[in-house]
Amino acid sequence: MTRFSLATLRAQARRREGFTLVELLVALSILSTGILSVAQLFIFSQRHAHDGRCETQATALAEEIREKVMSENFDDLVSIFDGVDTEYPSTITLPCQEWANHLSERLGAEGRGQVQVLEPIEDPEIVDGMLTIVVTVSWQESGQERSLPLRFSVAQMGV
Repeated sequence: MTRFSLATLRAQARRREGFTLVELLVALSILSTGILSVAQLFIFSQRHAHDGRCETQATALAEEIREKVMSENFDDLVSIFDGVDTEYPSTITLPCQEWANHLSERLGAEGRGQVQVLEPIEDPEIVDGMLTIVVTVSWQESGQERSLPLRFSVAQMGV
């Protein structure tokens, strides 16, 4: 049987007491790499959540102006909606003012809404007695301009 001296036991105990400086630095570098990876994941997911919110807002705004178009008299659609562009305030008619305000509130200063009314003489695919409305909502997303077009037709009733 091997006998250990008191000095040998103390030396072995000291070796088992803690980490060396190198072990500590390696552990900290691995931990910091993991934390930075998780932080980048949060930034990435937050950016995508913001982009999704903007697209949802753009869809809601396009639907809002569609509902406004549907509530107006067919004979007034061209005069009220054709050529409305929120980038140019002089083109915004009174019935479209609230929509323009919602657009700037929800999509910011970079948001833009355009409405174009196409008549049968402008597009041969449009049937007489109908109008085609093209709504385009644009916004800035990750440094690029994104746009959401909405195209629908309206028929004159009772003709």
